[in-house]
Amino acid sequence: MNFMRFRENVTIFIYDNRAIASLVINRLVLLFYLFGAAVLIYYHGYSHSLEKNIMLMWIFRRNLDFFIISFISKLFFSISYKKTVRKKINQFLIVSYLSLELIYYWISGSNLLLDLFSFLDIKDYFSLLQFFFIILFFSTLKETSVRLRAIPLNPAALLAFSFLTLIIIGTILLHLPEMTTTGTISWIDALFTSTSAACVTGLTVVDTGTYFSFKGQVVILCLIFAGGLNMLTIATFIGSLYHKAGSLHAAGVIKGFLDTDQTANLQAILRNVVIYACIIQFAGIWLVYFSWGQEVQFANFTEKFYFSLFHAMSAFNNAGFSLYADNLYHEGIRHQYFMHMAVALLIVIGGLGFLVLQDMFAKKNREDRKRHPWKKLLVNTRLVLYVTAALIITGTVLFFLLEHNNALKDYPLHGKLVASLFQSVTTRTAGFNTVDTSILSSPSIFLFMLLMFIGASPGSTGGGVKTTTFAVALKAAWANLRGKEHVEFFNRNISWVYVNKTYAVLFSAVSLIVLFTFLLLIAEPDFNFKVIFFELISAFGTVGLSLGITPELGSTGKTILVFAMFVGRIGSLTLGLALTRRVIYTKYRYPNARLMIG
Repeated sequence: MNFMRFRENVTIFIYDNRAIASLVINRLVLLFYLFGAAVLIYYHGYSHSLEKNIMLMWIFRRNLDFFIISFISKLFFSISYKKTVRKKINQFLIVSYLSLELIYYWISGSNLLLDLFSFLDIKDYFSLLQFFFIILFFSTLKETSVRLRAIPLNPAALLAFSFLTLIIIGTILLHLPEMTTTGTISWIDALFTSTSAACVTGLTVVDTGTYFSFKGQVVILCLIFAGGLNMLTIATFIGSLYHKAGSLHAAGVIKGFLDTDQTANLQAILRNVVIYACIIQFAGIWLVYFSWGQEVQFANFTEKFYFSLFHAMSAFNNAGFSLYADNLYHEGIRHQYFMHMAVALLIVIGGLGFLVLQDMFAKKNREDRKRHPWKKLLVNTRLVLYVTAALIITGTVLFFLLEHNNALKDYPLHGKLVASLFQSVTTRTAGFNTVDTSILSSPSIFLFMLLMFIGASPGSTGGGVKTTTFAVALKAAWANLRGKEHVEFFNRNISWVYVNKTYAVLFSAVSLIVLFTFLLLIAEPDFNFKVIFFELISAFGTVGLSLGITPELGSTGKTILVFAMFVGRIGSLTLGLALTRRVIYTKYRYPNARLMIG
């Protein structure tokens, strides 16, 4: 009887205190995650003696012991042990192993895995611990993260803040001694490289392949991957939090950032975005791997795979970073046309946008169109495909005509065609080059600047003012000149809300480009207007093509380009929304006035 009463009292205590206990545990877990991350940064960022490395590994392992305590505490304060274990199966498996290993360490004084598997060394063991740490972090991220809806920022400001945070983290990591082969890099160069990678631009002030160590290159790859997905994942994640809280603001967030009305299942959209990105990049790695020609020699499979991985991820995310000093114009690969076509394909796919890919290839959508022939692709999808194809074909033809006796004079006919196609594709925010940009004619440079300004499509990994913005602006101008009151695509009317937004995007972009160009001309008086303007549009469009002046810029010039890349990635209109307050009431109109226009 006393036992039953004791059990009842314990149950009541658990029920009454589980909310506050859960909050305390989650905050402690967050602190231990931060401490573990700091240990890893110190371990990988600096060179240490063997004794100090072992000490850091021991500290990191003891840090993991806290997660055993935290998981047991969560079980104690849970209503159903079985339900909690099923819901947190990843944590349960890792904590079970860590507990078993801890007991074994107390008994024998050695590590369980190292005793069981003689072929493992201490570095392999530490790599496994880091893997466990990452799995635990992502499996508890939802529980330990701060509620974003509690932050007093509108979604546009939150998006800008997320990119800013990513850039700052990347800058700190790239400045660590172990990230470069020389052990030193200036803060401005670390900031520039971090911004260029996070904003998937590709402009560089140092050679990525030789200046950065393997660790530094991995940091750049992580920034590229996070930067390519950041806009989509952050927007959808914000929307899912609002949706979960019952807020109607989720629809506005998704429509604003992803240009979609699919707000019924926001978590599914986020999941599809991540799945598409991972699958396409994984397939792209092997596509590039098997497209290297015989002339390109690698030391072993690992080196070839790493080069394929780096260039495939850089291409899909429209980043333009390369491990070669002369980008893809490097001696030995400038005529690897199969490899160039593989990279171009990844650039185009990444530049279409995930929602376009979902509309085209999602199983449900394909089955619906098969069952109902009258159902077609969304207007947004068709417009993106048509404009993308038109820009690629136009750019290819014009570049071939302009440069076949100049930059392409030493190429065979099929090489000229592939190179022309590649430049037409890469100028729309990718930043790779397979020709010598320093000898391009002025008309070709102007063509490049126009394509860089237009950029990729909405909701993609690319930048620029976007293909749909360009198309709507042209169609609206043509409709206005013909006296039509409506803008139409594919027998569908385009609301004037979108037309006005188009004009706002264009005006904001042009205004910022003019401002940044003016400042850059003041800061760098030794360079002429053409190269300054080209570099600025390349930065603002997050392209990464260069006429060779970026490494020669001073600190002020590099800082201006950093701002241009940042604004170009998050979008000039998004920046405006982040810095301004929305009008509360708009349901009024003053009397009409007549103006002389044109």
